[in-house]
Amino acid sequence: MKKHVPDPPSLDLSTLTTASRDFGESRMFNVRAGISGEEALLYACHLLQNAEATVKAATDNLELADRALVAGIGQPIEAARALIEGVIDGAGVPRLFSYC
Repeated sequence: MKKHVPDPPSLDLSTLTTASRDFGESRMFNVRAGISGEEALLYACHLLQNAEATVKAATDNLELADRALVAGIGQPIEAARALIEGVIDGAGVPRLFSYC
């Protein structure tokens, strides 16, 4: 059977590095070029883990209608963290440290 979609290119996180990139509305901060792919993904995972904790803490102190709105933010954050973990684990790069 012929595949309709080709396999995606494989990523070797041990050889990937970041490119310099501004972020934020004011462009005050940027991602430094040359950070290893693994380190960048692990740190992104750490940031998402903190965002999850913030959402959970916020929902404890809200009324029911507002709680549902804020809780809805948690699912995409959790999904993004799971995707990052999957990339790190799937690439088979040994982790020197773990945020997730």
